[in-house]
Amino acid sequence: MKTYPYWWEFYKPYHFQNTQVENSLYDLVVVGAGYTGVSAAIQASSKGLKTLLIDQLALGEGASTRSAGMVSGGLNLGKKINLFRDYGEDIARQFIQESIGSYEYLEDQINHHHEEVSYQKTGRLVLAHSKKKFDALRQKTNLLNSFSNLQIQIIENLESEIINNYYKGGMLVKNAASVNPASLYSFFLDKALSNKVDIFSPCKLLSHQKIDQFYELRTSEGKIKTQYLIIATNGYSDKGIGNEHYNIIGVPSYIAATNLLGEEKVQKLLPKLRMYSDSKNDLYYFRPSPDHKRILFGAFPVWAYGMENSKIVKSFFQKKISLILPKIKNFSIDYIWGGKVGVTFNTLPMLKKTNNKIYVFGCNGSGVALMPYLGNQAVNMITTNQNSNLVISKIKNDKNYFKFFIIKLLPFLGWYYRFKENIENKFL
Repeated sequence: MKTYPYWWEFYKPYHFQNTQVENSLYDLVVVGAGYTGVSAAIQASSKGLKTLLIDQLALGEGASTRSAGMVSGGLNLGKKINLFRDYGEDIARQFIQESIGSYEYLEDQINHHHEEVSYQKTGRLVLAHSKKKFDALRQKTNLLNSFSNLQIQIIENLESEIINNYYKGGMLVKNAASVNPASLYSFFLDKALSNKVDIFSPCKLLSHQKIDQFYELRTSEGKIKTQYLIIATNGYSDKGIGNEHYNIIGVPSYIAATNLLGEEKVQKLLPKLRMYSDSKNDLYYFRPSPDHKRILFGAFPVWAYGMENSKIVKSFFQKKISLILPKIKNFSIDYIWGGKVGVTFNTLPMLKKTNNKIYVFGCNGSGVALMPYLGNQAVNMITTNQNSNLVISKIKNDKNYFKFFIIKLLPFLGWYYRFKENIENKFL
């Protein structure tokens, strides 16, 4: 069994340097070379800014090539809060429209390259693990359809979608899509290189401070000076980015890829070949591979960090896959890998400008479309010399100085939600 992402068979992250960074001077330095950072670098270089992109890991080694490749335009924006209750109808509507805008932005970027990145308009089915959650999905559907073009519908009978006794119904987002996330990343990286973006990996940001009109960055490769700074480290943020790292937690998520089942068998298990996720806090998410020959199944056994190759984790996925897809039979697992999902404490993305420095992170599980879009918006904030008109940039993200204590509690929270939601599944 392989413990690296299945997607790395299509693009494998690598270290790369096309410049020297020690004692260098730039218009803009982007820290973090995931979807957000690469997109920001592309936009900045196209506007004539001398741009440096750095990352402490290999290019694309973080969440960008480890995700499930589900593209739904940030539909889960603010999933742990009630946007309408907490921020009012006008703000909530703008949030949703902006998330839809991220989806449209991605489609525009990959225009005529759909096959290259395995982009498929599959639709996404959000499955309710209880009757109570199904009622909540009904309400959400009515609300979203009242002011968006997402073409959302309620599915009461799931027999044509997925055959099990676990889910009680679902919400189908027809416009949602799937992509090979590593191929998408490679597409963006090639674009950055063709735009003459300077890149250095590995290069870790150790600290930074503002001196006069410039930021001075202390890195593992020496000092760098820059007029503008974008920090896009998401779930891989640490103290080097400053106190804003208290805004975000890197929550471990894992995906297993089955052995080659064949197109016929996969289609019997998932007849519509969609993207699937469910309504639990301790959620499952799954999809067919782009060639429809495997099933990829994701979950959040946060206790498993660094244990991808253990029999315990393998057994966990075999049990969960059999639970959700009881007709799968006689399957094995070829890949298990983990990654960190950047989760903010209000589950909303963060786009914050202070002087000439912008923080942009917090994909909260919806990063494939949302983060390239926000990377682009961050550069627009620089080039226009003003704050973004996006509602996302106006929401306060509170720091939580108990972050590291919370990280230690994640396994216990996972077990709590697992117990609670099993009860809901059976009785509510």
